[in-house]
Amino acid sequence: MTPKAGFGKTQPEKQTAKVNKAKRTAASGKYDKMKQSNLPEFNIYIRIQGQQNWLPAGSMAVNRSNQINRALFEQEEELRKGAFRLFPKLRKQQSQLEYGYRLKEFNDEPIVVATRPPETVGSLIQSTISQVKERFSSMLKRR
Repeated sequence: MTPKAGFGKTQPEKQTAKVNKAKRTAASGKYDKMKQSNLPEFNIYIRIQGQQNWLPAGSMAVNRSNQINRALFEQEEELRKGAFRLFPKLRKQQSQLEYGYRLKEFNDEPIVVATRPPETVGSLIQSTISQVKERFSSMLKRR
């Protein structure tokens, strides 16, 4: 007898875990290159609004230190995934999360609350194009 008995087709295993791991590995390599270029590095934190304790969510390097807010919110989805993996209790409070950051070099400075940058026409177009590219590439991968 076969171990899988039943009706219907067997579902193929999803490859999402492998894809996500590949994305994290690629992002790690990019971060290491930026770090070697002596670009500003930031520790990123997350917390539930109204609470005092910040939880570490990762690190980020940006070309200029005044671009940290924009870079943080461009990578918000990936930061959330990582934070939910580390701190599952945050998943229940998704609408009440806020982000903070500080330079890695200065751990004694207070954490600055990140503010969402205003949407500009250029960034709207760019984000729309990237979303279309993602969807198109995911459709091609399914086939």
